[in-house]
Amino acid sequence: MKRRTPVLLAVIITLPLLLLAWFGVRLQLDQQQVVAHQLNNLVTSRLQNIDEQFQEHFFLLQQRFIRQAEALQQDTAGQYSVGPVRRFIDQSAVIKQMFVLSATGERRFPPIDQPLNQQEQDFVELTRKLLREPERFTMPVLDPVGQTAAPSEVKVGRDELQSAQLSDSVAQKSRYSADAAVQTLANAAPRLPDQPHGWIAWYAEAGLQQIFWWQDSEGNTVGFALNSARLLSDLINLLPSSAVANAEAPLFSDVDTDSDIQLVNDRGEVAYRWGGQSLDSAQKPLQTLPLSHPLASWHLAYYAAELPAAITGWLGLIVLLVLLAAGLSSLAYLLYREHNRELRIAEQRVNFVNQVSHELKTPLTNVRLYTEMLEQELPDDEPVAQRYLGVISSEAGRLSRLIENVLSFSRAKREGVSVRYHQGVIDSVIEQVVALFTPVLSARHLSIRFNGQATQLCQFDSEALEQILNNLLSNCEKYAAEGRFVDINSWQAEQPDGLCSYIRVTDFGPGVSVEDAQKLFEPFYRGSDKLTEGVSGTGIGLGLARDLARAHRGDLVLEPRTTTPLTEGVSFLLTLATPVNGPENN
Repeated sequence: MKRRTPVLLAVIITLPLLLLAWFGVRLQLDQQQVVAHQLNNLVTSRLQNIDEQFQEHFFLLQQRFIRQAEALQQDTAGQYSVGPVRRFIDQSAVIKQMFVLSATGERRFPPIDQPLNQQEQDFVELTRKLLREPERFTMPVLDPVGQTAAPSEVKVGRDELQSAQLSDSVAQKSRYSADAAVQTLANAAPRLPDQPHGWIAWYAEAGLQQIFWWQDSEGNTVGFALNSARLLSDLINLLPSSAVANAEAPLFSDVDTDSDIQLVNDRGEVAYRWGGQSLDSAQKPLQTLPLSHPLASWHLAYYAAELPAAITGWLGLIVLLVLLAAGLSSLAYLLYREHNRELRIAEQRVNFVNQVSHELKTPLTNVRLYTEMLEQELPDDEPVAQRYLGVISSEAGRLSRLIENVLSFSRAKREGVSVRYHQGVIDSVIEQVVALFTPVLSARHLSIRFNGQATQLCQFDSEALEQILNNLLSNCEKYAAEGRFVDINSWQAEQPDGLCSYIRVTDFGPGVSVEDAQKLFEPFYRGSDKLTEGVSGTGIGLGLARDLARAHRGDLVLEPRTTTPLTEGVSFLLTLATPVNGPENN
């Protein structure tokens, strides 16, 4: 028990700590996942806002080009004369070049029947494939299910030409701009769907090129090729600088100081970057977002240093675990100290009882010896004295058995139960015990009926057998006085491992309940109050008897009531291994 107590206390301390630590770690990990998910949402929202700003810029360009194309159509009476068109191109910093196709697909500008300048020649060469496929300007490109491709879904390959319209939501958002010029351009949006238009993106001159095309009322297709350098400059002007990134983007106020946002073109080159983080060239972006058409080959990349772990929650968990461990350890120490104190007190009491019992054993032996001697010296004509001496002898024997049980129990707990084999006859020992208990049981109006069949010479511990029978017959004396008889039957039988001896002790008293029968052999347990009322005892006799029987390679069991002739009473079956040739002493 002393060794198991620290282990039990350690388990009591460790299990709550482990459970709390497991729940705490799981909660912290879940919280970190939530924070990481929120951060990803914030980053995605920020990048999407930038993409929407770019889309609004293309929408404003689109509105401006339509107004300019309408004015050019009116100025040239729908003929798109070379002179006015060239002047328009020279005056516009946004447009790199223009083209005009007739309703039948013939190129009207750059002119076919007039000399071309160098820029026009280069433009014709770049757009040769595009201008040979006028069907691209009749409707937007459709996706596989026949629906118009969303701007964010348009992907441009190196050898592909893609045409698509801007999102209608861009036009709706532009109506609420604070810029009056923007609102003026946006108000023209409702009539755009009546005239085909769109944006074309294709690769040329080692980069992505953009063309806005629009069909006028006479079916002519007017195309505006954007100046890539001016477009990049305009897009960069929409982005914050590194110095004011945090002030202009409060959404990133907690992370922009350790982050870097890059605008990456179709060649994988960084067109622009802002933020306050110096990045390793091999670092991977935390989040990327492809831009919408007509910048579908470009993307935004968000880089950030590895976010530090939120130590606040971990620190609180650690402090809580430390405090809980300290509290539980203190409580366990107090319990352990109190337990040891109780054990020491109990051990002192047991030692005291053992010492007293041992000291009483010698005088009791002398009392019994001189009592027997006095009984022999007294004449038979003194019945009163003989009766008194019988009572003294009986009570001295009872006290001797009690003391022997206490000493044997203490020795068994301290050293274990051991037996020593000697040659003898089982029935001879039983007859000695019966002779000893006959006067005692007669005083309780009990008669012993002994039927002995264990007469074979064998090896066994006579002292252990005597103590077992003493305890069984003492129980009969205490609890079965109303039964009138106590039956003792013995027999022997050969078993595979040698000769076994069996002794059954049966009384016809009130018996025991099922609940008491399960606990009858436990130390210090006594039966129900009704059964033990007015009867003294220690509750160690039956348990000690069973321990002695098991040390003798046998057992002592309580048999069911059906084995007795009457419905009441108890029956104990004692089994002992009694080989003819004695084994080693245990």
